[in-house]
Amino acid sequence: MRVLLLFIDGIGIGERDTMKNPFARFPSPFFSFFKNEPLPNLPFAGVVIPTRADMEVAGLPQSASGQTAIFTGQNAAQALGHHQSGLPTPTLRKLLDESSLFKSVRALAKTGVFANALSQDYFENRGARISATTRALLAGGFPWLNMDDLRAGRAVSHDLTNEFLRQMGFDVPVRTPAASAKILAEICRRADFTLFEFILTDMYGHNQEMSQAEEIVRRLEVLLNVVLREVDLREMTVVLTSDHGNFEDLSVKTHTSNLVPTCVWGAGQKIFVERVKRLEDIAGGIIAALQEAT
Repeated sequence: MRVLLLFIDGIGIGERDTMKNPFARFPSPFFSFFKNEPLPNLPFAGVVIPTRADMEVAGLPQSASGQTAIFTGQNAAQALGHHQSGLPTPTLRKLLDESSLFKSVRALAKTGVFANALSQDYFENRGARISATTRALLAGGFPWLNMDDLRAGRAVSHDLTNEFLRQMGFDVPVRTPAASAKILAEICRRADFTLFEFILTDMYGHNQEMSQAEEIVRRLEVLLNVVLREVDLREMTVVLTSDHGNFEDLSVKTHTSNLVPTCVWGAGQKIFVERVKRLEDIAGGIIAALQEAT
């Protein structure tokens, strides 16, 4: 079985309040989950699993610790003694280096790919301070996709349009979200495990940009519609999850304490329904799904 993990930064299960929750103001069948309401049936026979992001540590969940938990299966906040924002600290780097999901994929003699394109400048300018997603990939020993891959249609950008990279000065083509989603579907047909990272939700959540939130919701809706239509869900499991809440409550600039959604489609759905309750459970679900015959 193949697995595609869609990591959508900073989305939680919030209230059905059109004044603060973009998922309430701009309804989408993929994001119609709300606090204290029955869980919806998602398009393409998907399910929503409300997932704890707090790791039983006081304070608001944060990016570095939450992402490390997703990509290692370890309780990163407890390892630190607190939630950690931004990029992985030395303690979190060690967890990623030792327990990376990509490392586990390689141990199964499976192939793994991070679908987001990275530049050589990214590594030269950041040194050790790279993202949890990138560090997890490198810990597994898999090659990263570059700007040439992006231009050739073998990689995607985190915004699904390449606009961010063009603003950074890279000579890359503008693409529609639908075109990028088709590229992503093709990537995950060639690999056993594929990771895609989308970060605009967290960025707009911090900026409290309701005026631009509809574009983000629609972009994600296109992503899911295209990917779930293009892949064979009889042999593929598609998982969408997040590291913490944020975008679902634009009345505050901070993250939230809300549960996050883990949405699952396809062949391995039962595995995730049975085992996922916390962020730390997701990596184990992915490994179990990869080992399952289809």
